[in-house]
Amino acid sequence: MKKIYITLLSLLYILSFSNCNKNDDPEPEPEPEAPQQVMVGEEYALGAGLQVTYYAYEDPFVGYNKIFFEVKDSISGEMIDENILISIIPMMDMGTMMHSCPTEPIVYDTDLNQHSGAAVFVMPSTAGIWTLNVTVADTSVGSTGLAVFDLEVIQPDEAKLISFVSAIDPSATYFVSLIQPSNPKIGENDYEILINRRASMMDWPAEPYLSVEIEPEMPAMNHGSPNNVNPSSIGEGHYLGVVNFTMTGWWRVNMTIKNGEGSIISDDSYFDITFQ
Repeated sequence: MKKIYITLLSLLYILSFSNCNKNDDPEPEPEPEAPQQVMVGEEYALGAGLQVTYYAYEDPFVGYNKIFFEVKDSISGEMIDENILISIIPMMDMGTMMHSCPTEPIVYDTDLNQHSGAAVFVMPSTAGIWTLNVTVADTSVGSTGLAVFDLEVIQPDEAKLISFVSAIDPSATYFVSLIQPSNPKIGENDYEILINRRASMMDWPAEPYLSVEIEPEMPAMNHGSPNNVNPSSIGEGHYLGVVNFTMTGWWRVNMTIKNGEGSIISDDSYFDITFQ
């Protein structure tokens, strides 16, 4: 009887331990919802017999905007995916002068069945009139058309684009776009920025050979955070690192930016990021 008692006791212990482990397992975090696109506008590409629909994840704003296009035959309404080439030129008309802004090439995304790229609007529409000129070429028939979108570009409450004049070259002006985190959370977040330089009013090349150091702080709480990773170049002017937010509230991510020789070109740039 003694042996049986010990065996039963051991079995009860194993079952109890197993149940505890099962109950203590943390529930898996839900998958983040895919961002939803909104239609910004729809125009005809005159001269090509095509209709172009412009989508984005939100209405145009000052900063880095992902943009998407769908192209249809203007008569049949049939979607045309292949043999379409798209290029864009954003223009700001300020009355006394005109200028463009940084862009990224429009390429076909097979997962989305859309043509996608990006534009960095550098000022709001309160400063002038923004248009997005979209050239569409149908290589199957050799036709080319132009669709022109009138845009209302807003300034976000917290800046997603900053600019500075180089501390060592007064003729060089840089523009830094905040791309991630788009939905900040407590803990480690991807921190991605894009850096462009204004070479002329129509030429805004990406700057892939800089170095960036970050130091997040909570100004209202007088503390920072550990486990941050300085952004490093991932090509085409994009820099990716990690920023760690230890609590909700107002954070300021301070940046020190250096040129390829290690000289500081900005030590007072920052993005404010607030979340609840």
